[in-house]
Amino acid sequence: MTPIQITALAGVVLSILFEYVPGLHNWYNALTDTKQRLVMLGVLFVTVAGAFGLSCAKWLTAFPCTQQGVKDAVFAFVIALAANQGTYTILPKKDK
Repeated sequence: MTPIQITALAGVVLSILFEYVPGLHNWYNALTDTKQRLVMLGVLFVTVAGAFGLSCAKWLTAFPCTQQGVKDAVFAFVIALAANQGTYTILPKKDK
């Protein structure tokens, strides 16, 4: 899998986890809409930035540790956001 595919998959998985894991769902849905968006933005950012950092540390090979690698990571972050929000929109909502 490519880094773009992996981050898109991470966005989908995070959306599913935040909707269906009981403790996480309850905590997340107690937040205001703005805080929910910021939490998801932060989690996705940490995921992509972590993958880039681990690639630079040579623990992963997701991104090259170059200027192009930074561009690829930013693009992957945008794709992860789109996949996350698309999944959130179409998921059947769990009863509160």
